[in-house]
Formats: sequence, C-alpha cells, structure tokens
Amino acid sequence: MFILVYCGWTMLDLELLQRLPYSDHLLDLVKRCEVWLPRSLAGRAVLVGTVAGVAVYLVTKKRYKLPPGPRGWPLLGNLFDFQNTTMYEKLNDWKSKYGPVIMFHMGPERMVSLNSIEVVLEALVKRQADFAGRPQSYSSLLISDGGRNIMLGQYSPTWKLHRKLATKALRYFMTGTRLEVGVERSLSKGIELMKQQKGAFNPHSIISLIVFNIINNMCFNETCDLGDTRFNDMISGLDAFLHEFGNGVLEDVIPPLRLFPTQQLKRLVKLADQFFDYLRRDIETHRRTFSKDNIRDFCDAMLLAQEEAREEEDPEVMSQITDSHVTMTMFDIMEAGVDTSRYTLLWTILYLAIHPEIQDKVHEEVDQALGERQYPRVSDRNDLPYTDAVLHESMRISTVPPLGQPHTTLRDTKVGDYDIPEGTIVIINHYALHHDPEQWRDPKVFRPERFLDETGKMAPKPESWLPFSAGRRVCLGESVAKPELHLLLAGIMRHFKISLPSGTKLNFESYGGSFANVPRDFNIVAESRL
Repeated sequence: MFILVYCGWTMLDLELLQRLPYSDHLLDLVKRCEVWLPRSLAGRAVLVGTVAGVAVYLVTKKRYKLPPGPRGWPLLGNLFDFQNTTMYEKLNDWKSKYGPVIMFHMGPERMVSLNSIEVVLEALVKRQADFAGRPQSYSSLLISDGGRNIMLGQYSPTWKLHRKLATKALRYFMTGTRLEVGVERSLSKGIELMKQQKGAFNPHSIISLIVFNIINNMCFNETCDLGDTRFNDMISGLDAFLHEFGNGVLEDVIPPLRLFPTQQLKRLVKLADQFFDYLRRDIETHRRTFSKDNIRDFCDAMLLAQEEAREEEDPEVMSQITDSHVTMTMFDIMEAGVDTSRYTLLWTILYLAIHPEIQDKVHEEVDQALGERQYPRVSDRNDLPYTDAVLHESMRISTVPPLGQPHTTLRDTKVGDYDIPEGTIVIINHYALHHDPEQWRDPKVFRPERFLDETGKMAPKPESWLPFSAGRRVCLGESVAKPELHLLLAGIMRHFKISLPSGTKLNFESYGGSFANVPRDFNIVAESRL
C-alpha cells in the first residue's frame, strides 16, 4: 500500500508532501524508493494500476471463517500425520482438540472432516444439496472411465438416471419372495461347503461366495461354485483393489507423479480393467439373448433402458446410458453389494464366536422363529429382533466403511459456525459417530441390547447409527442390505454353532487402510446344529 501511496503522490507536485505532517520522513522514503521505482510517468502509472488492482483484490476478497485444524507442510499438507495410523482414528483423536469440524490438507487439497452426528446431519440432511458432489480425483477418474458410475460420479442428470435405474432394479429383484429364493439358494450351497470342512477353517471364501452369488444372481441370473475361475478372479480382484486403494493414491495429492505413475496406480488400473473385462463379457452375452418380453435380471433391465432410449431417438438420454455407463453401473452394484455385506457378515461371525453367550441368545431366537424350517423368510424378520440387534451392533463397532465415500461441496456453504467453500472435500467420520462416548455408553463393548427397547423389540434407530450415510448420497443398497444380512445371519445361526479354535490370538488392527475396516483372516470351528 505504501508503494501505491508513493506513486500516487509523486505523480503530483512533490511540494504537496512538504505540507503534510511528518513530511521529512515521507520525503526521505520517497528518495529511498527513487532508486528502484520507475522514473517515467508511464512506468509509475503502470505500477499504480498493478498495485491498485492487488489492493482492491485483497480488500474485496471473500473472507471465510474456516474450521480449525492442524498445521501442515507446504505442498504436502498433513500427509505425515496419517503415516502410522488410520485417518479415521487420527481425526477422532483431533476432535478433542479442534472440535467436531476439522480442516486439514492432503497435498494441495483442502479437506474437512465431520466427526459428530449434529454436524453430519446439518450437512447431509439440512444442506444436502450443498454436499451432494463427489471429488473428481485423478485415480477415481481413471478407474471409472471419467466418473461414469454412481459411486464416484459427479452429481448430475446422468448420475440421477443411473441411480434411479439401480434403485428400481434392487427393489424389484431383491425384495419379497425373490430375496427369499436368492438367499436360500445361496445359503444352501454355502452351508453345505461349511459342513464339509474338517476342523478349523477360514470362512472368508465361503462367506464371500454366499454374498457374491446373491448379487451375481440378481445382476446376471447366475450362481458360481467355490472353484469357479470367474468367482475367484473377481473376489481376489476386489480384495487386492481394496488393499491397494486403502490408504489413497499419491498421484491424487502429488500431481507431478502422474507423469511417472507409481506401481500402486498401475496395479489399480490393471485390477479395474480385469474386473471390467468380466463385466463386459457378461453384458455382451446378455445382449445376444436379450428379449424385452423376458427381463431376467438387472443386466437385462439396463439393456432395456438403453434400447428404449434408442427407440425414442432421444440423444440426451442415449448419451447418458452408453455401453460404458452400463458397465460402470453394473460394477457399482457388484462391488458395493458384495464387499460391504461380506465383511459385515465376517465381523458379525467373529463377534459371535468371541461372545458365546450372545450366540446362544441368537440360536434360541432363530429356533423359535423358524420352527422346523431350515431357512428364514422375509416374514420372519419381525420375530428376529435380537439377531437384527446383533447385526446393528456389528455395523456400529466395526463399521466397514469408516469414512464412507468423500463428498464435495457444490457451492459455498456452512456447517456449525464455519464456512465451507465450494469445492472442499468433505469426509464423514462414521467411526467417530459410532464410537462417540456422548452417544454410546461403553462404545468399545459389543452389546446388542443397546438397540432393543424394554420389550425386547428393535427400538427406534439411534440418531448416531449411520453406517449407510444419509442425504442425496445415501447408500442406494441400504433397503436391500439390511434384510439380506438379517436373513443370511439367521440362516447360518440356524445351522451352526460357531467357535474359535483353542489358542486363537486375534488381531483387530484394521486391514483395509483408512477407507475400509476389513477383518484380518481368522479361523472358526462350525459345529452343525441340524
């Protein structure tokens, strides 16, 4: 500002300076500046304009009241703060120092974490339109063909169309008798495999097969066996993808690395391509036998929507449901439907093995509800509240997506007392919500009864139980996942008493990095009850 004042005054008569207070000091500063400031009138005019522009920008620049948070390193931000811990645990620790709304940086990206149910509901429910975006990171665009899927896609008319198609298909193919038939068909195969195991075994593959077959049957009207190449390739691909993606990708926060991609990114792209190749082959097989009069599964439903757009010759709709869009939406359903459910079921089985007294209560309830039947029906769910409470407690204490999928603000907005600028990446810390001592008594204790009322029925859902998120980006499979998991757990408990081998030492350290809470391998003994 002094340069602006200097140039402005020296373009006038310097004698005016002598009439001002402290004129001697001002004239001395003028003489000192003469050495390096332009001498010509034109040069000084340019400098005045430049400095004036900067001054106006600084004065009129919008001021934000940003959330508090830890200082980071130049360019790298807070990367080193998450080096020896998971992001969700570190953010939960920071909550006591900075409060429930925390700002930090990953490389050049500004991020805000929401760590209490009050601020989460304000963002996702009260201001849901403001927080409906998805960050378009370098790696996510690479593995989603430019953001053409539901999970990673930006909030747009195309996104709305595919979410509507997926929601409609889930409700049609995964409810009522269709869900019952799918669960029983998949469970019967998995239970037979469990009965064949001699002694202790790792349940990972069998539980994965049970869940995979339910989703695979809904998507492609097919089921697999444990030894099928397609099943093993897709499950191992999902496992590897989660392991590689678990702690993020350096190229997302250090842009120069994109010129020379890391081996991690190369592996991620290769894994995604292999998975997509399987889906493309399945879609093409369906396309050859497709009939509008016989919609067999979700794949047919997508092909029907594509065919109707062509018949109507609507260029806008056709551009929103290309072959690539179909593949990406099928990937959404397969990945989201398989991974979260199988890991939730594995965590639940592990907790029941650790707590035999809780398992005994589940056995008693399931036996009474099913009578002589071996497999549960949808109509049995109201008679299985304790089993449902066990699942709810498992999803609370070991939330599989502890940070969910990140959001992006679509406009300048607010949370609590703080401003959140447009384009900020916002993370919902579900782990913090589910372990908040102000919301949950003894949050580290596995206690299903906290979800029951005084009559033993399911109580209204606690506000701070939010494994499926909320708002416009709420998990589209929530209405399907809860009854599916309920029936699967009841069916497994009907057939088996689960225990841990003698001398088992469990490791509860997170395996899936900062963005997934995956149980490490463990062995069980499954004793047949029928």
